[in-house]
Amino acid sequence: MLYIFHGPDDFIRSEKIAELKAAMGAPAAASLSMTQLDGQGLTLSELRHHTDTLPFFVNKRLVVVNGYLGCLADQPAQLQALLDYLPHLPPTTDLVLVERDTLDKRHPALKLAEVVHFAGLDANNLQPWIVRRAKELGANIEPSAAALLGRLVGPHLRALNSELEKLALYVNDQRPISQADVDLLTPYTEEAEKFGFSNAIGQRDARRAYNQLHKELDEGKNPMAILGGIAAQIRALIEVKDMAERGMSPAEIAQAKGWRSSFAAEARLKDGKNFSMARLEQILDMLLELDLAIKTGRIDSLLALDMLIARLCAAS
Repeated sequence: MLYIFHGPDDFIRSEKIAELKAAMGAPAAASLSMTQLDGQGLTLSELRHHTDTLPFFVNKRLVVVNGYLGCLADQPAQLQALLDYLPHLPPTTDLVLVERDTLDKRHPALKLAEVVHFAGLDANNLQPWIVRRAKELGANIEPSAAALLGRLVGPHLRALNSELEKLALYVNDQRPISQADVDLLTPYTEEAEKFGFSNAIGQRDARRAYNQLHKELDEGKNPMAILGGIAAQIRALIEVKDMAERGMSPAEIAQAKGWRSSFAAEARLKDGKNFSMARLEQILDMLLELDLAIKTGRIDSLLALDMLIARLCAAS
């Protein structure tokens, strides 16, 4: 049997391959009759060496080849040789041709195979998948928790699955996974919280800015570290705002910054709308002045932070 698995969703694809392996029989015997190959540099004779070999102790041999069709895209003679061979694949072999990119629907190999397109999920379809996956893991998850988890992690199913496994283990079938559980255990919440202060000052919400400040102080954070963190937030806003002005999308910004989800970029862009570039640079100058004043003993660090909030939240 010939399968073509194509598309960027490697998590669901790997699960499908695992299902094919499980269907072969006992794991130890199945492992003896499963082969994974890299399509780069692979010849048809090498492929046939594996596909034409009889399975050991199981009814089917499973051969998985990564990127072979893509490698043959500019080798028409070799591609045609493969196409000529595929209809003669032994009935004792399941061959899976895996392509990370989506193949053109006119690709000649598609009509010879059972084709599965692993397109991945967009943000709008994440919540149902999270709820369903939680159930498969033996847990229930509240809608608000599923929505938050999807927003924080984004459409990265392997990472989402890892977080759900951790959350399911934490609640231990005693209750549904809650939003508080996601806040507690999902590290991506730290990214979301980092910009709470800049969001508050952007809205000129002094009460929320003070609450954020004293929350960090109550957690034992050093005032100078908090000041440095605020400066880092402002510098990041300048950087993200500049990227957006150069035409980069939130997804492109997230990729450039190494963030797993575009949520972090979207949150920063939303905060950035509250500031002009000139205002952000003015705030950085203000932070530099306060840093110098604290280090030279001209002002107490806690008083400096309170004054900073008052100045930032005042009407400009």
